[in-house]
Amino acid sequence: MEKLFLILFFFFITQNLSGQNFNAGIVAGVSTTQVSGDNLAGFHKAGLILGGFVKRDINDQMQLQIEMTYTQKGSVNQKKDKLPQIADINLNYLEFPILFKFIQSNNISVEVGLQTAALIRGYYSDLYGELENQIEFNKIEIGGLIGFTYLLTRKISLNTRLSNSLLPIAPHVSGQTYSLNKGKYNTGLNFSLQYQF
Repeated sequence: MEKLFLILFFFFITQNLSGQNFNAGIVAGVSTTQVSGDNLAGFHKAGLILGGFVKRDINDQMQLQIEMTYTQKGSVNQKKDKLPQIADINLNYLEFPILFKFIQSNNISVEVGLQTAALIRGYYSDLYGELENQIEFNKIEIGGLIGFTYLLTRKISLNTRLSNSLLPIAPHVSGQTYSLNKGKYNTGLNFSLQYQF
């Protein structure tokens, strides 16, 4: 219920801003993610992306876009028969990306930015359900992202984005760190449609 309230709140805020040199819209898509440091590989975890955005032109070639999205992340053990000790990771975030979009042509823009995400719920699971007494996930995620947007129509665009945690989302099970590898990190490859009002 809290997630729905926040998304609706953001929707009404963006409606009010759209008349003040801002453009606003909604986002819906699919996240494909993995967690570095979980001894698995591959973007096997699929999740939802839902939310909204506001953006404003800085000049003819650059825009600033701020979003608020509900995003599901994590990882899935595809080899449970061979590696039964490795659990799935399930993470639900409220994300706040801030992006600079660089206009390349009438239809294409490239984006780069940072995001802060608040963990709504995070847990480990196996074939029998949620696991207890596991290492906790950090409540805040800080990440970087790059991507591009292709304008399909005047109001609808397709966005593809790669994101990665800059700080660990959780420590390693052993508690050890390895050079720059301080724990587990989210990596996401996301695909979404953006509708501008």
